Amino acid sequence: MLRSGGREAPSFRRSSAGVAVVATALILAAPAKAASPDLSAGIRSGNHADFGRVVIDTNGRTSFVLDRDGDHAVLHLAPGMMLGRLPTPPRNVAGLSLSGNALDLVLRHGATLHATRMNGRVVLDVFDPGPAPLKPAPAKETAKETAKPAALSMASSPEIGGRTPPLPVERPAVEAQPLPPPADPEPPVVETARPPPPGRDTLPENEGPVGLRVRRVKLPKELDGTAFLVPFDATTSAAAFESGEVTTVVFDERRPVDMAGLTDDPVFSGASVRLLPNGTVFRIPHKPALSIVLTPLPRGWRIAALTVLPKLQPIGVSAAEGRVNLAAEQPGDVVPMADPETGATLLVGTQHRPGQGIAWARTTPEFILRPTSQGVVVEPLSDAIALRQTQAGFILSGGAGGLAMSPPTSLTTALMDAAHLTSRLHFSTMPREALLRQSIRQLDDAAATPPQARAPKHRAAAESFLALGMAAEAEGLLRMAAAEDPKEAASADTEAMTAIAALLAGRPDEADGLADPKLDGTDDIALWRAIRLAMRDEGSPAAAAAIAAAAPLVFQYPQPIQEHILPLMAETMIEGGELAPAARLLALSKDDPRVAYARALMRQAEGDTGQALTMLDALAAGHDQFDRARAAVRAVELRLTSGALNKTQAADALDKLLYAWRGDGRELALRQRVADLRAQTGAWQTALSGLRQAEADFPEQAAPIHARLKDMFSDMIHDPATEKLPPLSFIAAVEENADLLNDIGGDQGVDAPLAERLLALDLPSRAKPVLEKLVKQAKSAVAKARYGASLATLDAREGDDAGALAVLDASESPDLPDDLAERRLILRADTLAHHGDPAAGAALLAAAGSAEAIQARAQILETAGNWAAAEQAWSDCVALTLPESGTLDEGQAKMVLRLTTATARAGDETGLAGLRERFGSRIGSGPLADMFRLLTAAPVRTSADIKRSQTEMNLAASIPADLKALQPSTVSR
Repeated sequence: MLRSGGREAPSFRRSSAGVAVVATALILAAPAKAASPDLSAGIRSGNHADFGRVVIDTNGRTSFVLDRDGDHAVLHLAPGMMLGRLPTPPRNVAGLSLSGNALDLVLRHGATLHATRMNGRVVLDVFDPGPAPLKPAPAKETAKETAKPAALSMASSPEIGGRTPPLPVERPAVEAQPLPPPADPEPPVVETARPPPPGRDTLPENEGPVGLRVRRVKLPKELDGTAFLVPFDATTSAAAFESGEVTTVVFDERRPVDMAGLTDDPVFSGASVRLLPNGTVFRIPHKPALSIVLTPLPRGWRIAALTVLPKLQPIGVSAAEGRVNLAAEQPGDVVPMADPETGATLLVGTQHRPGQGIAWARTTPEFILRPTSQGVVVEPLSDAIALRQTQAGFILSGGAGGLAMSPPTSLTTALMDAAHLTSRLHFSTMPREALLRQSIRQLDDAAATPPQARAPKHRAAAESFLALGMAAEAEGLLRMAAAEDPKEAASADTEAMTAIAALLAGRPDEADGLADPKLDGTDDIALWRAIRLAMRDEGSPAAAAAIAAAAPLVFQYPQPIQEHILPLMAETMIEGGELAPAARLLALSKDDPRVAYARALMRQAEGDTGQALTMLDALAAGHDQFDRARAAVRAVELRLTSGALNKTQAADALDKLLYAWRGDGRELALRQRVADLRAQTGAWQTALSGLRQAEADFPEQAAPIHARLKDMFSDMIHDPATEKLPPLSFIAAVEENADLLNDIGGDQGVDAPLAERLLALDLPSRAKPVLEKLVKQAKSAVAKARYGASLATLDAREGDDAGALAVLDASESPDLPDDLAERRLILRADTLAHHGDPAAGAALLAAAGSAEAIQARAQILETAGNWAAAEQAWSDCVALTLPESGTLDEGQAKMVLRLTTATARAGDETGLAGLRERFGSRIGSGPLADMFRLLTAAPVRTSADIKRSQTEMNLAASIPADLKALQPSTVSR
């Protein structure tokens, strides 16, 4: 089985059983009625002057296909035909053998073979070496008789690239049919890329809805590109589709739009807007490297040109009861419009949900379903086609008889569908034993050929090896052929075969040859490209859609190739949202154990969780190591999704599965998943440790793992839940991963919260070594200064003022951010004051003009008893921070009370009177107000003031204890 994202898979399994022959003749040349299963045909042989003849006594309706490679040929008759006893071989036929309804011929070296039909019989003429006569039949045979089988001759055989043409037969309508050009297209609307001047509409009408003005907006830092905003209403929906280097965006609201804001934009300056009767259309030319992405925001729709296209979520497409159901989330209105390129009518289904679209085009006789990056776009080829909105998305319907679509098909119908698909490459369907003999003979011929002529023979042998399932050997021979012959090296077909061999050997990264533009244009190349994409991006919607379009081709391939790619095809279609074609593929492989995992995925996709878990558990207990490992992981994830397990239990269960599959991308993905679940449950130390072990075990993936490790460490620092972690666990996690800060260093978003968290821990003896380590290894001056400030604060709290000052000196740096520089200045001033030099501390803050610095200076002056200077500092702080009017809140009242206290201690009666006049009516009531009124009360001057004085004394005695915290002597650091 092909394993996407896995290590190199072994070559195909060798089996002694014969390869089942695909009944190509039945599909390509079958008459209206199949041959009777009881029909038998005798075989006769004879020798003529210059040729030998083998005659099979069939009737005129029996079809056949001739496989020919070198001196070996196999004639396949229609299923149900029985061949009689073998005659003696003609002189130039080395051997005859039977295999069911197939006749195997080994020719003498150099002999040539011609197949024709005479009077209903199949005639094989084998000419001796040398020029062959143009007409091997006797002269009495009429030209009419020899003309009939001309289309069935060797010229139409598969070994020279031809195909047996089908006889007339009625077939039901199928989805893939040639399309006639749209009749009488509407004339295209002439657009202009120049934005209309403000106040003008793009339509000639003078009246209409209120216009909108676009404006540029910034993208989130994780997105690379540019964007603008269209302020549509919150109920407006949108669709988008691409044609060449132009993306068309359709909104289901008709609003004139002023594009003047994008005139100078390097990406969007060429954008234009056009109004529809019930919608608005944007045309956005852009470079091929950019992708247009729509996002609904509270203020409208953001239209962005991004360098990386987000992963498209597929809109599920299913057919039932003569209609097509399109499972689009949050559907909007259907907007009819003319295709700006061709003038064809389009039915555009809009969505409010972003990022969901149709990954691949679908063509039927009645409509074309176009690929989109959002919403649904249908090009009707019939007047009866209608697209309407439903709660579940959209429904595409036809006339009274419904859409002309094929029902789920049998294998025969699948092969008939494949006959309508185009193929560039041919894989032999000869019986395995015959193919083995042929490959051996081809290698012998190559060995006997001069070195300069061996390459074509090596390539022929490689094609046989591919059909046998020996992919690694085939790849080796193809690379040898390319090295031997420049013509083979330049051949697109050789390049494609080599890439396919690499895919089948489990090495998708070595299959770049499939991307060669010279290979464009056939369905089989599209299928192999999709298989490669599925191996590299598991469940890719784009790969799923491409596989769904060309899936019938798999039944034309030899059994070993089918066995390897069919499970991957089914799994990709299911996970990519192509459920209907996946169901048909599974129905054609009912008893194949290789698709058991795909069947479990289908049950999950259909919502049958219980049955899916039963099937996954059975696979997890099976014998196939690969299926056992991935089924067990899938079952855990499904139980987590359904609520049967919580995240901790799921992480424990997945952790036990780490050894089920080792050494490739699947093991790494599983380790990362376990780490993510651990992080989500708050087990940060375990999660980070798991990623570090993965980084060591997968050195080739060290860079992306390290980036993931940094992101997880940053998430831990920002996670508010870590405040509930035991301090020792948090400190241990930081100590073990302190080296990550060398890469993140200088990022205030990480440094600042980490420093604050360490400072807030009630474990100074454990936090201090961590901060010292961070200061020492910090590569950024800003990070060093920030950690230094936290370490100095910790030292000051512990009474080590000298140590705090030394740390500040060691971590000092010019050009620090203003907030960090001020924080360090205040810390230094406070430490100097506490160390015995308040004058120096106050002097450091004299030039600072922020409220925080002035308040810190005032507190230093209070502590030093310099009340006059403290009064001035508090007065400056009040003037800077308090409003001119209005009632003071608690914080403002406390600041006024500090000013009042300093004024009173300074003996400034005039100042107290001014404060009483200024704030007496604004300070309100309560303990703070009472204290303010006590301090600003007028002095006792007459006997009339004695009663007031007594009241003030009672008030002072009742001052709450919390007001004592305002006293300078109790100010804490």
